[in-house]
Amino acid sequence: MIVTIVVSIFSAQGVVAQDELALNGNFEYLDYEYELQEYTEINIVELPLSIQEAAARDFEKLRIVKAYMSKDNTYKIVLKDKENNTKVVFASANGEWITPNDNKS
Repeated sequence: MIVTIVVSIFSAQGVVAQDELALNGNFEYLDYEYELQEYTEINIVELPLSIQEAAARDFEKLRIVKAYMSKDNTYKIVLKDKENNTKVVFASANGEWITPNDNKS
């Protein structure tokens, strides 16, 4: 019985490791790991209206699927189209598109 328990524990760890490998290959925005560490996920409805309007205007064929906010009030927005292609953009609080960390001196 002890052997069965030990084998099942090692098997479960192998499955978790495989799942982590699969996730890293499937998400385009994981290339932004550094930005993910600086940004905290927020609800999409918490995005300022100016950013929501800018996204609707400039990326009308995409929808917002995730939103993140940094300590300096910049936002990271993950957008997807109907085919699940992912685009990541960054915005200031007033809805202007920026490159990450371009407002820091």
